[in-house]
Amino acid sequence: MQITSVTNENIHEVVPKYIDDNDIQINNIDDIINTYVDMVKDKYLFLIEGDLLKDILVNITYMYSPNDDMNKDRVICHLTGDESDSDDSDNDSPIHKNQKNAGTQFHKDDKKDDKKDDNKDEDNEQDKED
Repeated sequence: MQITSVTNENIHEVVPKYIDDNDIQINNIDDIINTYVDMVKDKYLFLIEGDLLKDILVNITYMYSPNDDMNKDRVICHLTGDESDSDDSDNDSPIHKNQKNAGTQFHKDDKKDDKKDDNKDEDNEQDKED
């Protein structure tokens, strides 16, 4: 099996080449996620830390579709790390509202599953105490 390594040093060349070679349209985060999955299926091995990979893919999405406000908001959100639901007065700004809805995490469902597991663990502990 021939595997193509994608590293910090070559991702800026490998991913755009794959997109161009396969005539892929990148308009939003779902497009880049599907491209990533297709690349893995095509034996591209991403040797990049997960959070850095997410940031890079968000940036690539914005590069391909800079007129989409959601893509811009996602880039800003990744830079500022502003995913909180605090009561700051700036929260009413259009950018902040879009950031909240930008879907900045690829694995939101995983976090939900973790919370469900935590709740199950708490339930099990409660049952043991009763």
